[in-house]
Amino acid sequence: MKPLQQIYWLRLALGIVAALICITYLTVSGSIPTNVVPNPSLETTGNAAASPTPWSRSQNDTEWSTSYARTGARSARITVAEADAEWGSGASAVQGGSAYEIHGFFLGVVRSGKFLLTIKWFSDSEGLTPASETNISIAVGNYSQWMQLGEVATAPNAARSSRIVFRAVNGTGDLYGDDFGVRQPESYTKLLNSVSIALAVYLISYYGVKAKYVTRVEKPTKLVTMGIGIYFFAWLALLVLLYTILAGA
Repeated sequence: MKPLQQIYWLRLALGIVAALICITYLTVSGSIPTNVVPNPSLETTGNAAASPTPWSRSQNDTEWSTSYARTGARSARITVAEADAEWGSGASAVQGGSAYEIHGFFLGVVRSGKFLLTIKWFSDSEGLTPASETNISIAVGNYSQWMQLGEVATAPNAARSSRIVFRAVNGTGDLYGDDFGVRQPESYTKLLNSVSIALAVYLISYYGVKAKYVTRVEKPTKLVTMGIGIYFFAWLALLVLLYTILAGA
């Protein structure tokens, strides 16, 4: 294999290595925002109960439905006429004082009263001692296609866990909820640091390539540019793939 071809394939391998270094850095620094809601699409159950694990629901006016689902085969349904009903997730750990993106997807109709997406903050890790809550209103209207609703909220300083709740308060309507999420916003500063890591790896590789191949190529300037495209393509493609998998997007 000719020297320039060897450099090309070496840069491809180094792009993969750079992506692995970057994803390790993002993981260790806690910069990959994962969804903390357990079983967010309400698919799995550990027994024959008519509720997904670890969700709970009020006995009346709720259904673990197979009629509609945004992902998978199940969703949480609330169908009420001037009544209260709710679905609640299991408790999940949060960091007090940190911002969280809260969302859910909804399909159906809200005719009157209050339909809410609520995050309840707790001062203990088991989700037993309430600290406060943040309510996101689901407005009266016809949601003929799955619509995402949510906002960014800051957990109280004392918060140690949270539960997400889909509920109706003296409401009238028939609404399905699916794919609920609570996650910290992405850290763009640390994502930009990944670019710096990729550039540093490329620069270090240049000196290694130069030491080995400078006397074996006709144009030494090729040592800088050969394989630069495949290096950054391999780095970016693998980084995005691993980031997406780890974030659960």
